[in-house]
Amino acid sequence: MVTKPMLYLGLGLALLASDLCLLLLTLNCLSWMNILYMDLTFMEQAAETIFAKQLQLYFQTATMTWLMLVLISAVKSDDKVGASSDENKEETKETKCSNGAAVMKSISIVVLTLLIPHVLKPHRHRHPILRRSLIIGPQSTLVINNQHYDGGGDLDSVNTNAEATVTSSVTRQELVFSVDNMTCGGCGSHVRNLVEANLNQQQQEQSSSSSSMSIDKVAVDWRAGVLSIYGGDLKEFVDQSVIIEILKKEGYPTSFLYVN
Repeated sequence: MVTKPMLYLGLGLALLASDLCLLLLTLNCLSWMNILYMDLTFMEQAAETIFAKQLQLYFQTATMTWLMLVLISAVKSDDKVGASSDENKEETKETKCSNGAAVMKSISIVVLTLLIPHVLKPHRHRHPILRRSLIIGPQSTLVINNQHYDGGGDLDSVNTNAEATVTSSVTRQELVFSVDNMTCGGCGSHVRNLVEANLNQQQQEQSSSSSSMSIDKVAVDWRAGVLSIYGGDLKEFVDQSVIIEILKKEGYPTSFLYVN
């Protein structure tokens, strides 16, 4: 039987081993649905720190150790139950089944938490929630057959042309905007959702063209009143005026500052 503290320990280790992916995914979903008004920047920075310093390797080892200890403990517990009651075999069997189900449920929760980044990574380009919940390595700068290769083993599809075999470079850029009237983390979260939704729409509209635009992430510093969009070939393909107009309608006067 896995006690609650033991389960919480395993879940915590699995979250740290997976760069807080499941936690970020849950919070970003709530934020996207306007249920949670919260600045998640600090949590994303913590996940990036874990990734950059490769601390997840230590947490992965600790999680695997936790799994082995739970399995060993479950086997020993079954042996004790079997040895303690030879008279009531039916009750012993039910106890074993109950303990086994609880152990498997706990292990499944921890393993799912550990593996969820690997499950979601091939689909990160499909929705902003997935993109912002996953921490990936340095972006590559290749477009292969007019598809953006993001360095994480997946292709952000922009335009598929079976006859084309062109490989060209993509310029990594940062678009910086000034956004007024952001007074709290909730405002920053709302601005980020609006911009990500519009960028996703722009990307879909350009999917039939030869656009090489890719979006890495959108960051909002509500204290400084700054919005930053990171990606490839942004200046050429992102319609800045649409973003400015959308934020203006929502009460956030916006102006474009510069491109890095």
